[in-house]
Amino acid sequence: MFTSEPSLAQRIERMIAETPIIDPHSHIRCDQPNAPDLASLLSYHWVQTELRAVGMPADDLDAALPADERVRRMIPYLARMRNTAMAWCLFRIFRDLYDFVDPHLTESNYRDLLDKVARTGQDPTWPAEILQNQCNIQTVVTSLGNRSADASRNPEYVRYMLDAHYLFCPGVATDLDPYFTGRTRKTEYLEALTTCLGERPSTKTQLARLLNDWLDRTVTGPVRFTNTFIPIGQRFIPPDESATQAILTRAERGETLTEVDIDQLVQFVTWEILSWHHENRKAVQIAVGAEYFICDGKSIPRYQSNWTTDMARVFHHFGNARFDLMTASDLLTHEATVLARQFPNVYASGYWWHNFFPATIEKTFALRMQMAPMTKFAGFLCDAYHVEWTYGKLQVAKKAIASALAHLVDSGYYEEHDLPPILHQVLYESPRQLYDLA
Repeated sequence: MFTSEPSLAQRIERMIAETPIIDPHSHIRCDQPNAPDLASLLSYHWVQTELRAVGMPADDLDAALPADERVRRMIPYLARMRNTAMAWCLFRIFRDLYDFVDPHLTESNYRDLLDKVARTGQDPTWPAEILQNQCNIQTVVTSLGNRSADASRNPEYVRYMLDAHYLFCPGVATDLDPYFTGRTRKTEYLEALTTCLGERPSTKTQLARLLNDWLDRTVTGPVRFTNTFIPIGQRFIPPDESATQAILTRAERGETLTEVDIDQLVQFVTWEILSWHHENRKAVQIAVGAEYFICDGKSIPRYQSNWTTDMARVFHHFGNARFDLMTASDLLTHEATVLARQFPNVYASGYWWHNFFPATIEKTFALRMQMAPMTKFAGFLCDAYHVEWTYGKLQVAKKAIASALAHLVDSGYYEEHDLPPILHQVLYESPRQLYDLA
């Protein structure tokens, strides 16, 4: 029997499979890294977005429903989104990890898959099998709140990031364990600070000291860096220290703080956080290019023409801190890459949220390859909550990266033998060095 030779893109996919990988941004819980059931696997919020877009009622996604019932209700809506990259990713998970080869999930074939996911959901060897053996991922960084209280359940290959979203943009995220769980209101800011720092600050000097002490004892050991999201309209602005002191004094007297007061406190706190990272030569991972809470809580990509200029000044000011930009806006991708090309302390990682699709990954990777030194960008991050989605999203990224590189080789910009060391750099060495993950 004659078989055709693998294409250039297929050969590059094999190179990627042989390359050790670091994933510097996930939300995998050490207590439950596997999807416990099929409903959980299907409830990844990237899938839920498309299910709602094709008409699935929010009540049908209620986590209080039995897993079997939730899956049954999803089935007709999954068929409507079957063309998307997320559906391709999902069915690749089904095929590769569970031997499910049918083109659609139906009421007549889903129960066997239901049983298989339930079995792997209870298998303690499953996470390492997926991450290390099938993905070749050597290190995973997850949120600090996902660390298990049982030290034996925290694998050696896992490191942590401090989610500080609430301190930068109060109310944006509500699942930021262990410090800001359930915080949804801007008016809670001083209360949240007090809980986090251990005492209520009454002066700007005390607040600065408490912030520095908290970061000293938190971003240390296996906690390697700080992560935050900032809306595209937000900027890092030097604080008005006298205004900050006046606000804390009024709060000490029991006066209610206004939103403008909170904004002043946020400016002071974020400037202090960036100063600490500058002084300690630590990394800050920033998700940019998106807005939250648009039209009943939706997120959309956003771009502003003056964002790059404003942020460049901050990156220059805090020259010893390392800033890694995860962009959700395709328009912002080019400018973020220019920043990585020109600033020694600015990097670009992966393809975040609205950019995590084959066409944008291919475009972004090719752009970075030709614009930025390979030590200045990282090739993958999954943003996954279960290891199965890490696997699936890696397959998307792998094919897109291989396609981008194949086009560059065909165009004469690289030779095929140039690629293995480049892949090793952007998939492993760049994130390892950026985040001190040795």
